[in-house]
Amino acid sequence: MGARAASATSIGTIQGSGASAKAGTYTVEAVVTGVYAGLNPAGFYVQDDKATADGNPATSDALFVVAAAPTVRLGDRVRISGTVRENAGAPSFNQAVLTEPNITVLASGQALPAFVTIRNADFSAPDAERYEGMRVQFSDAMTVVDNYSLKQRGELTLSAQGLAYQPTQFIDPNDDPATGTHSSGRSNVAAVNAYQTANENKCLVLDDGSSANNPSPTPYLDPNTGTVRVGSTLTGLRGILGYGFGKWRVQPLPDEAAPVVRTSRPKGPPVFGKLDLKLASFNVLNYFNGDGEGGGFPTPRGAKTAADFARQRAKIILALSQMNADVVGLTEIENDGNGSTSAIQDLVDGLNQVMGKGTYIFVNDGDANHQPNNTDLIHCAILYKPAVLAPLGPPQLFTAPGVFERPPLGQIFITKRKERPDTLGFVINHFKSKGSGKGADADQNDGQGGSNARRKAQAAALVQFIQQKMIPAGAARVVSAGDYNANYEEDPIDIMRAAGLVPATPPTSASYVFKGLTGSLDHAVVTSNLVGFVDVQKWHINSAEPSVLEYANAGAATDINTPFRSSDHDPVLIGVNFSGISYAATSRPTSRLFVYPNPPAGEVPFTLADVPARAGRLTLDFSLPQGPRLLSLAGTPEALQSQLREYTAHLAPGIYVLTLRGTNFRQTRRVMKE
Repeated sequence: MGARAASATSIGTIQGSGASAKAGTYTVEAVVTGVYAGLNPAGFYVQDDKATADGNPATSDALFVVAAAPTVRLGDRVRISGTVRENAGAPSFNQAVLTEPNITVLASGQALPAFVTIRNADFSAPDAERYEGMRVQFSDAMTVVDNYSLKQRGELTLSAQGLAYQPTQFIDPNDDPATGTHSSGRSNVAAVNAYQTANENKCLVLDDGSSANNPSPTPYLDPNTGTVRVGSTLTGLRGILGYGFGKWRVQPLPDEAAPVVRTSRPKGPPVFGKLDLKLASFNVLNYFNGDGEGGGFPTPRGAKTAADFARQRAKIILALSQMNADVVGLTEIENDGNGSTSAIQDLVDGLNQVMGKGTYIFVNDGDANHQPNNTDLIHCAILYKPAVLAPLGPPQLFTAPGVFERPPLGQIFITKRKERPDTLGFVINHFKSKGSGKGADADQNDGQGGSNARRKAQAAALVQFIQQKMIPAGAARVVSAGDYNANYEEDPIDIMRAAGLVPATPPTSASYVFKGLTGSLDHAVVTSNLVGFVDVQKWHINSAEPSVLEYANAGAATDINTPFRSSDHDPVLIGVNFSGISYAATSRPTSRLFVYPNPPAGEVPFTLADVPARAGRLTLDFSLPQGPRLLSLAGTPEALQSQLREYTAHLAPGIYVLTLRGTNFRQTRRVMKE
């Protein structure tokens, strides 16, 4: 190509190693690497090739050229004179741009500059300025963490380092380590904020190269599943790293370099080992059936039309029928009583039409028009199979006023499948949401959202309800499930832990996605005497799916033949075996125990390999974080390691504290069981 003209400036010199490019009028010679007529502003990227780049890895070798109707092509070598700026105003929006360009095409069909490889583990958004506008590729798979803007904007939020979790799913605002049970104070809020900063730093946007709203077709959908889920992956992501709207953005490249997202869905509900009972809780997304006679639309919170309700109803019934649980706790179902035109009766009628007459009946909470002590338009409800269970005594409804908007509903059941029946208490809950609150309930900026004080009071009241109503009424063993609107390490869950109740899932067990952060608002909390007798799994059919698939957004395009995005929360399934749980076959070849908390690189299996040889024969105690010892083992590290999966098979998923003791050796560790 010959030597660069003397008046041309290397782009690296213009970009510099600071936060912004050096403003001024310049002439550059570079290769066109991407043309984006649909962006706002429209234009194209140019990058110095190896021969003309400044060779400094701390400086970017690329610029965006603002051009309303670009006529250049990929691979053109161009000479451009214009004004460079990088500021918050248009058309820069904090991206280095060359404006008012005078463009001369010197040659076509030139080799494109090589991709700069960014190691996923090293990527951090604050340090990405050195790659601005350049052709980049990521060393490892990228993970989709948010798909909210996919339909409207053609965008996905990606993480270079796995899912982005709600900080309070792992970090307790009051306790370090998180296995403590304090429920007041701010001693660990700095760690919550640091976790969120790390979330933000590992993420960027995969754009579609256009500023158009509602692009058609919707980009990045998997051709086999027709969706893209949170947790979907992209291997070998390549593109141009631009900047806009406050975020780094990978603009796609054409042809073989185009991004390809791979998405798989659960094949069916979670598989359990041998069970005596299967329970479930399910948020049914404001299930309102109008007046129950075909009219009454739009409803206050649910479907706006009868046609929309028919779509919602079909998906909810399909999901519930596939769960096929013996007891189902429902949240967000219309609070219009138990009469023939009520929402709960409508749902039962629809289920029984699919599953057989009389398969389900509902627990009658005693009011034909409105649930007592309920101040909301929705309520908690319980369905059960009368062929499998019978109620033992009347329903238990929380009756103290002023604590719950939607009071907990409990029922004690007696089983029918075995000659000697078992009893079990079941409670369904729906705590106050995070979206509002004032005074003591205002968001305290500790990661727990609004109305945390209200939820703490509700957690304390639920503990009393279980201890003073459910257990005295005959339920020695209680499963309390539902939408607690609190993540795994938040105060309401700690209040229940401190009272001896056990959240029976690990913190990686998610049920809800909000603003690109994965967490779990939905839990199964059990009395400690059920540990070893329950297996809790979440059926990930909703939270990971794009909201555009919901009936209210998809309209006539709603797929009523799948349960996916039937709600915005994932259902919780609870398997119970009164003789001791046995797990279904799993693909994991060894223990289901992992180091807790997870290292940044992902799950690490727990092992005894690092126990020093001098420790000799070990004693290994498994305890709940709040104290009670559940299992004690003894043997050499090698013998214990080889049998650890078998020894711990009966323990419920969740967090455990391990105490190891040997000769002149004592150590405490925390593990997570999946």
